[in-house]
Amino acid sequence: MTPTSPYSTRFKIVASAVVAVAVALLVVAVRSFDDGNDDPVLRSGDQDVVEALIPRRDAQVPRQSRVGIDLAIGWEGTLVIDGVEIPADQLDVTPELGLIEYTPGDGKAVEELQPGQNCVSAVIWRSQDGRGVADRTVPWCFEVV
Repeated sequence: MTPTSPYSTRFKIVASAVVAVAVALLVVAVRSFDDGNDDPVLRSGDQDVVEALIPRRDAQVPRQSRVGIDLAIGWEGTLVIDGVEIPADQLDVTPELGLIEYTPGDGKAVEELQPGQNCVSAVIWRSQDGRGVADRTVPWCFEVV
């Protein structure tokens, strides 16, 4: 019988703990990079156009959160938050990425998101067609806490 070194046992325990933490971090990272296409509404027809909703459907967010939509290249749109259409000059648009965002603030169309459920509709259209030709509406709601 060969005696075992106390260092080898300690090493095994530490190594196991490090591996467990690494696996846990990997799981968290994968979940945080999920692209939002698990949304049943997007899967049913707009996933070819809508890459992500900001915030996600049914998410819980603070009052000053950014609201937006990430569209496929070649699409444009505008946002309607709780019935208020956001003027184009208040939207943050990054056409190269298909990103349309709005941050509530003083003097803006929506100064802050109200506590409770808030609903957004993104009115979207193909860039080549222009607004009004074949618009689509993508609605979603989220909770402000």
